[in-house]
Amino acid sequence: MSERAIDCFMDGLLCWPASERTKHPFGTLRSGRRTSEPQAYELVGPSRVARQPVRPLASTVPVSLDAVRVAGTAELFSMGDRRRSVRASARSVRSGIVRAMSDARSQATLDEPDGGVGGSAARIGRFLGPVLALAALCLTHPQAMALGGLPADASWTLAVLALMATWWVTLAIDPAVTGLVPVIAFALLGIGSASQITSPYASDVIFLFGGGALLAYSLERSGVSARFAAALIRVAGSSPLRVLSAVMVASALLSACVSNLATSATMLPLALALGGGAVSRARDDAERAAATRFLTSLLLGVAFGASIGGVLTIIGTPPNMIAVNWLRESGIETTFLGWMAFSVPATAVFLPLAVLLLGVVLFPARGLVIERADEARGPLSRDEIVSLAVFAVAVLAWMTMPLYDRFVPGIREGTVGVIAALSLFFLPSGERRGERMLEPADFARVPWRVLILFGGGLCLAATMERTGLSAKIGEVIAATGALPSIAVLAVLVGTMIVASEIASNTAISAMAVPVVGALAPGLGLPPEFLVIPAVFAASWSFAMPVGTPPNALVYASGHVRAQDMMRAGALLDIVSFGVIVAMAWLLLG
Repeated sequence: MSERAIDCFMDGLLCWPASERTKHPFGTLRSGRRTSEPQAYELVGPSRVARQPVRPLASTVPVSLDAVRVAGTAELFSMGDRRRSVRASARSVRSGIVRAMSDARSQATLDEPDGGVGGSAARIGRFLGPVLALAALCLTHPQAMALGGLPADASWTLAVLALMATWWVTLAIDPAVTGLVPVIAFALLGIGSASQITSPYASDVIFLFGGGALLAYSLERSGVSARFAAALIRVAGSSPLRVLSAVMVASALLSACVSNLATSATMLPLALALGGGAVSRARDDAERAAATRFLTSLLLGVAFGASIGGVLTIIGTPPNMIAVNWLRESGIETTFLGWMAFSVPATAVFLPLAVLLLGVVLFPARGLVIERADEARGPLSRDEIVSLAVFAVAVLAWMTMPLYDRFVPGIREGTVGVIAALSLFFLPSGERRGERMLEPADFARVPWRVLILFGGGLCLAATMERTGLSAKIGEVIAATGALPSIAVLAVLVGTMIVASEIASNTAISAMAVPVVGALAPGLGLPPEFLVIPAVFAASWSFAMPVGTPPNALVYASGHVRAQDMMRAGALLDIVSFGVIVAMAWLLLG
């Protein structure tokens, strides 16, 4: 949406009486109930009466009308002295929307289908990336009049690393486009053959993630995900803390198999129904305040639970697969069960702490009794049964792979994922006549941009290893004086948490994993001691409203204040730091 469009939108908005429902080019504007509370407006489509994001006119970033309230101008729609302050408030709304849109564009992540690029950081990054690449080349190339000390191929690889890292962090261009830089740069520089350069883009982990995405979409489309979440919440009872626990556990378990964003989209309506119902039934101010705190804790629980549970399995979130692929390329075999030997204990410690932080420390709802009408879902449909059966067989095959890979050594996790996804294109749907469980059009559900970024990071890591740059980085850092291993781990985890608050965790992991992995041997540490905690830290960062797709989705609902999310997220960042360091020291050290 352009600034001119926002001006037109605001001019039209100010003319509408609070009690009317009027057609508008952007949709239908409906006022909230007449109460002493500031009026809440919502934009609804012509056929669906629900809050829906408005498709911007000139932007790929979804902007909802709820951003008006988030912008901090509730007085615009107050029932009191509205006329005298309306113009000044309109200017505040306009600037707030423009600012929010700019932040959204600069912080868009790869898990969102329409991630965008823009802002001052991107403009700086487009200039700074080549400058840093040139500086790295001048300081390390054997023919440059500077430090020297690296072979020519390693020096050029370092320059490409500097360029890609800068562009990934600043979102100078689309991160997926940055992921294609190695294909061009290494080919032109003659650093490796064509097969060496392009083979990482067809790595087993690429097929694993693609097949897993199709399986997850089948679960979501058939309704298995929503049924599971509703069933888990149904047994929670009427205690606010137990309901919050159920919501966060459901979010965490779903995100172990389904993308964090899809998990949040599944859980958000359930959380809104539970929390919103408690607010609407409040009988006095004290009960309304407790219900509002409960609603806030539920919505934050959806976002935070999805991020926490994403690390449970290899397919849960992209950084996991980046770490696993690097470890395998380095000769360290990491299976599904091997990964879960660390992820399950770490999550089992962290998730209850997160529940207590939200439900007891920050947003207590003591004395509140949760009432809800359970939805009668009926028996499993045929599509639900088929989706669940295919997924269960795939998970069983992944977990038992060590038992049969000696007989069929060509079978890897990616092969299993592709076979399972392929079967869904042949199995008929029981609810859509003449269609299969998956149709060719569903290939659009595969996050191709993430796969390209994967390939770019894997190609960069393989080239760093092949040219000796990884080993050289480890030697240089080790020569500066070895810190205690616990100190190295703490610095790494803290840095990754902070970095992931301002940049895509996928891009940060793709950039950091090969460097961190190279650092470990020089310090006398096993690579997994640093690599696995690094990607956990990249996923367990919670403070920024637009830092992760789940945070952005919950924040866009308009029911969570930015200061509440940042306060809770910052405290949770501190807790996650302690959990990751302690569990890595106990289980990996």
